[in-house]
Parts: sequence; structure tokens; C-alpha cells
Amino acid sequence: MISFVRAHGYDPGPTQRPMLAGAITGLLASVPGGLVFVGFGSFRVLVDDVFRTSRSWTAVLMLAACILAGLLYGAVFQRAANDRRAGWLIGLAYGFILWIAAPVVTLPLIQRSAMAGGDAAVGFLVAFLTWGLVAGLLFPYVHRPLHANLETVKGGSSQRLGPEADMLKQPPAPQPV
Repeated sequence: MISFVRAHGYDPGPTQRPMLAGAITGLLASVPGGLVFVGFGSFRVLVDDVFRTSRSWTAVLMLAACILAGLLYGAVFQRAANDRRAGWLIGLAYGFILWIAAPVVTLPLIQRSAMAGGDAAVGFLVAFLTWGLVAGLLFPYVHRPLHANLETVKGGSSQRLGPEADMLKQPPAPQPV
């Protein structure tokens, strides 16, 4: 992995958009993660005991959190998130870290001591892991179409860039003596 990073670089180029890809991936991954969350009864606990708001407001907050988490995923992992072989593992680990961090971040904000237990607590873990797994699997496929073409970025210039630029050059005209 280190040799790959040294050879190709870790930072994305000017035409890559990892944060946008992460936000879109987070939105798409919120569907299976949310289904698991609702299936285990964790959403009901979140609505009734933790946030004490309406279902729609809680769903909007969770959707925003998923998009923000996806944006952070793209910002942190950048080009490494494009690995199709290890993406599922990176996403799964990221989901686990989010599961650990979520109570630390949210409980002081809501200032309530309500905690989920039983099936709802298991639902929190499984939902975060599902979200991370799906985000890790989808990121490379969402990121690829978002790459801009360098020619479009340069204003539609017909000048070729990159390794194939040399192959397309015509030989220089002979100079008169």
C-alpha cells in the first residue's frame, strides 16, 4: 500500500471530487442503514427517548448526519477510498468508528441520559456497520463518474495532457537552412 501511495500520490488531483462522492455515497448508504435501524426498533427509541421530536424531523437529522459522515469519509480517505478490493473493509471500519463516536458527540448536545438497550442497541451497531459497508462498496462506483475531464476544466482546449499527449504530437516541420 505504501508503494502505491508513493507512486500515485494520496491527495486527489484537481479533477477529482472525493468529498462530493462521499456525500452522495453517504446519502445512498443511508437507505440500507436506515432500514436496519428501523427494523431493529432503534429509530423508535431515537424518536421517543433520545431526541423527543417528530419522526420526520428525526429522519431529516439522521439523513443529514449520513451525508455529513459520507462527506467526512471522502475527505479523510480521499484516493484510498477508491480501492475496490479493500473498500468494504475501510467502510466497515469507518462505520464502527462512527458507532463509537456517535454517543460521545450526540449525548452532550441533547443533555439527556436516555440510552438504547436490548434489540435497539444492537440495531445501532448493525445500522452503523451496514452503512459503512455499503458506503465502502459504493464509493468507487459513485466517484468514477464525478471525475472531470482535464480538457473540460481547461476550457475545452484540444491540447492533450498526460502520457498519451506525446503519442498524438506530430513531428516538427523541418527548419529551412
